[in-house]
Amino acid sequence: MFRKDLIPLLLQQSMTVSEIARWADQPPGEVLDDIEHLLRSIKHTEYRPVVEVAACKKCGFQFSPDKLRKPSKCPECKSTWLTEPRVRLERK
Repeated sequence: MFRKDLIPLLLQQSMTVSEIARWADQPPGEVLDDIEHLLRSIKHTEYRPVVEVAACKKCGFQFSPDKLRKPSKCPECKSTWLTEPRVRLERK
């Protein structure tokens, strides 16, 4: 998968790393590398990244926007009932 193919995909909708991996038929680790590189290099384009952070569904704790993989458990309440972070792009 080419990183430039992610731009039109992420402009249409927000997606998780696992959804993008299924769409691209690639392992999630490889897709994660591509997404992280895209988010770093997109600063100099007409797009801006929007990351919906991972959150605990039990206590509401929100994780850092830097974390794009689904966390294993909440550091506050130790629950494993978590949402996966979602990424999308918007035009500036």
